[in-house]
Amino acid sequence: MNRLYKKNEIHASSKVTSLVDEKYGPFYFDQPVDHSDISAGTFKHRYWANTDWYQAGGPVILYNAGEADAIGRAIYVTNSSMALLAEQLHGVVIVMEHRCYGESQLGTDYSVQYLRTLNTEQALEDMANIIKKVKLPNLELPAAPETKWIVYGGSYSGNLAAWMRYRYPDIVFAAVPSSAPVQMKYNYYEYFYPIQKYGPKHCIQAIEQVISYVDHILFSPFQEPKRRLKETFGAKDLKHDDDFANLLMFPLGLWQAMTPTSNPFETEFCSVFDGMNNLHGYIEAYAGYIGNITEKMCHEYSSVNECLDSHDPKAPMYNDLKSPSRPWVWQICTEYAYWQTGTPNWISGTIVSRKLDTKWYQRQCPLFFGEHNIPVRPQWRYINKEYQGWNIKLNRTFWIDGEYDPWRTLSVQSDWAPERGNNDHNKKQDNARYVVLPQSVHHWDFFVSDYVSDDIRQVQKDLFTTISGWITEADADTENYNDN
Repeated sequence: MNRLYKKNEIHASSKVTSLVDEKYGPFYFDQPVDHSDISAGTFKHRYWANTDWYQAGGPVILYNAGEADAIGRAIYVTNSSMALLAEQLHGVVIVMEHRCYGESQLGTDYSVQYLRTLNTEQALEDMANIIKKVKLPNLELPAAPETKWIVYGGSYSGNLAAWMRYRYPDIVFAAVPSSAPVQMKYNYYEYFYPIQKYGPKHCIQAIEQVISYVDHILFSPFQEPKRRLKETFGAKDLKHDDDFANLLMFPLGLWQAMTPTSNPFETEFCSVFDGMNNLHGYIEAYAGYIGNITEKMCHEYSSVNECLDSHDPKAPMYNDLKSPSRPWVWQICTEYAYWQTGTPNWISGTIVSRKLDTKWYQRQCPLFFGEHNIPVRPQWRYINKEYQGWNIKLNRTFWIDGEYDPWRTLSVQSDWAPERGNNDHNKKQDNARYVVLPQSVHHWDFFVSDYVSDDIRQVQKDLFTTISGWITEADADTENYNDN
């Protein structure tokens, strides 16, 4: 989510195949293309389901895979915190694909006519429709709310989990939003704060000094120093300064890619500064790293400018109607924004060039989709109003965030959230739980292995204890009501 358009050559895995036994799917659900116009027909909505642990009365754990092909996350039905919770609660776990991603397609490509119903409301109605109508293989479940549905999600998918509990409290018994940036923001420079705060000190110092040097040149009126600077970084023919600023941001995406067992931010990027102790050395190391990834990313192009120029309306990325990145570009251009920018001038220190601003992001949206097909700006304020942003109040909701996660800055547990002071790590509030995982990044609670931290294991235990307690309370209330 660091750039609008993600080229397959950089920070991308090879084509993923399903690692889960075929008995768990995929299965397909006939989903309306448009829930407000049933005459528009249906599409095949892909999902996987594990009923191995089900006992009568058990809940369903529903996970929406969010902004990606769900094939790589199908394994979550057997190996994840969701599967662990389903096993402990003697329930079912379902992994569903988000509309317009993977095989859950509305058409033959990602042209505007097929993306028009890709929005928050339709995504939530998709999930509600599955809760109400899905028929699992070899298992007939009582309808909700008799069967308790628990929506679990991470990142944007975590938003959906919270919003499902908010929008459909009658059929969604509980929610587990993990690393959920529920507060939309247009100028989202705070994304980089945790990297600055928690990253290796020597590395962050090096980045800050290089970016300060770069901006001194980029904001000057002199063209020759700019040309020499770009040449140093292996991008001598890159025309536009903001595109160059975006290029320098690439390695920062490795922070979010960290897992409990791997730290590419340090091993792949920060290590280039080892042994360096002055600005010249920092520039040389940073430039070498950027030059290497640029060569890998742009080797099929005639020039770096052709590869990275976001100003050219004829650039290949704007006309690639089959790019898997395109649906998410649509979502952030129409609704969420999340534009990750350099720190404003009035705040000292930045690890992202201030040439990378909201204009760089916003300018691209009409080039992707046509200015008459999208709003002038994403409707992020509407989303915050409609779903309450980080002011949302939900009961039977277990919020989980990583202390080091960049996206925590937009979560209900952000240091800037209005009631942050009321949400300590273990405090119950309005029958909800708030947990910040120490020294953790993006939805690390998902991981189930011998290598996860004691803190992750503990939050998984607490999750089971808390939700089983909610189920017991609800069952007791139902029994008392029936007796009366």
